[in-house]
Amino acid sequence: MPELRVAVVGGGLSGLCAGLAFARVGWPVTIIERATGEPPGGAGLGLDRCLLASVTGVDTARVPVVSGNRPSAAWGLVRQFLLDAALAATGIKFVESVTVTGVRDNDPGGPVTLDSTAGTFAADVVVGADGVYSVTRRFVAPDQPAASYAGYMLWRGLVAESDVPGGLGGRGRDLEMHAAPGAHLVVYCVPGPDGRTDAGRRRVSYAWYDAGRTRLLREAGCIEDGTVVATLRGDQFPAGLPAQLAALARRWWPAPWGECIAWGVTHDAVFGTPVAEYLPERLVRGRVALVGDAAHVATPMTGAGFENALLDVRALAASLIRVTGADVWAGLDRYEQERLPHARRLVSSGMAWSRSYLRSA
Repeated sequence: MPELRVAVVGGGLSGLCAGLAFARVGWPVTIIERATGEPPGGAGLGLDRCLLASVTGVDTARVPVVSGNRPSAAWGLVRQFLLDAALAATGIKFVESVTVTGVRDNDPGGPVTLDSTAGTFAADVVVGADGVYSVTRRFVAPDQPAASYAGYMLWRGLVAESDVPGGLGGRGRDLEMHAAPGAHLVVYCVPGPDGRTDAGRRRVSYAWYDAGRTRLLREAGCIEDGTVVATLRGDQFPAGLPAQLAALARRWWPAPWGECIAWGVTHDAVFGTPVAEYLPERLVRGRVALVGDAAHVATPMTGAGFENALLDVRALAASLIRVTGADVWAGLDRYEQERLPHARRLVSSGMAWSRSYLRSA
């Protein structure tokens, strides 16, 4: 089995998992992350710890989850766990505060070159794990480089359980969904910042789907020509918007969630995310392969984003580990043939939900 130098663009969950998956077979890996420290954003997510362990080779029993009708974790805690594992792993170089600006794979006999704000990086295989606004996707699919705006947005946030007026009254263990005119709510508890999962020490993760803010997103420059280009920062909120959201939360969402979210939107525990969708036509070009949100973007309502990113990484690693000699292209082709149909089904199902939601809004 040849040793391949792997460069992973993106140090979020997908990128760290890819780095760990390749390092476990002894290949040198460089993970390039544009942010410094913990990237901004992130709330709650469903987590299959067994799948995570099988992909990365790391003992995931220490990753805290709130058990219920779905094991739920906090993005930041999972990312820190994976980052610690990557920093401790043999063969992984983690580079932060570096932005990849372009990809070049012009010489079949030479390495793939990544241009960046810190110079160039060379690798035998590049894994694009740089999310919704992927630079590597521009190389893989230059005729379809951007994710489309789905027509609605999310208000997301984490609220400490101890800050919820009146407490949770025994709720929070299970994921709940609620509907209101033009809106939808998904809410559940995740571990606290210290990993505690006992009642009173958890955090509430909420995702409030809002179909009435397209004009705001356009004015803030978050969507351009039907594509998503940025999230909505707190300093872009119009005056009075937090109070308006708080009033709607109290009117629309049942106790204890109405007061919980009202507290969150008036205490800076909220960020706005235009929902993006990307239905891929390809996952590979040359020796560059996409995984996770760089490869396919579905509405969070599918609840399967991170799980499918893990399945991408598992399939990519398995396809490349089997290569012999210079047969990297055949391995990457196997990966695309396996994962592209699944990715398209996931995104298509999410797009169908989006259409139904917008019709009812």
